[in-house]
Amino acid sequence: MSRPVVTFLTDYGPGSEYAGALHAVVAAACPEADRLDLAHDVPRGDIRMGALLLARLAPMLPEAIHVAVVDPGVGTDRRGVAVALESGGALVGPDNGLLGPAARLLGPRAAALLEPPPDAPATFHGRDVFAPAAARLAAGEEVEALDPAIDPASLASPELPPARVRPGWLEAPAVGVDRFGNVQLLAGPGDLAAAAFARGDRIWAATGERRHPATVARAFGDVARKALMVYLDSHDMVALAVNDGSAAARVGVAPGDTVTLARWELA
Repeated sequence: MSRPVVTFLTDYGPGSEYAGALHAVVAAACPEADRLDLAHDVPRGDIRMGALLLARLAPMLPEAIHVAVVDPGVGTDRRGVAVALESGGALVGPDNGLLGPAARLLGPRAAALLEPPPDAPATFHGRDVFAPAAARLAAGEEVEALDPAIDPASLASPELPPARVRPGWLEAPAVGVDRFGNVQLLAGPGDLAAAAFARGDRIWAATGERRHPATVARAFGDVARKALMVYLDSHDMVALAVNDGSAAARVGVAPGDTVTLARWELA
């Protein structure tokens, strides 16, 4: 890239002063860097969803410096880290599982511990630790020059349990609900195939005892308006959607809930 790029992904909320503070720190310390918001609507404290989002989005800008902050343990003994990537970019944030999947996807070359300044408040390391480190990297400093170095293989990753699957049955946790009410499950195309679900199949979805009729589909137009569908979303994750409606409201799903998909004849 001809100009350094610094991106931000947080649970601060779109338009919040906290997101603005990250921009301000980088703009002041490295004004030549382009700054980009990847997402500030990660559910509050949801490290797993933040990690999945970062792993999706960071590869789109593999040479950028990505600042990620979903940090319910801020001010505790959890580590702050900077990670140099084989792609030429870097990840900066708390070592609580948030950075692990993206680092392993892009290849961690080196890592360093980031210590907060002695006079820094305990509750805003995004502004006081991670954004300043990102600005230094954007200005040309190498992660290897930061001390102390740590083993990049020691980076934490969130728990990502596999789906439970058998023919006609798939059970997986819901990991995200978007603004449209679409529900993303921690399952992929291999799980859908192992359950022997094919386009057009009539199945049911549930989080409790009430079963909701659904159709396995490829696109929203495959089902009638207000109908529930199961499909592979743009990230190849099994998902639930209602055509012109909310699957989360229909089925009663929140992140962390276990969702069951099954053929009608299976109890």
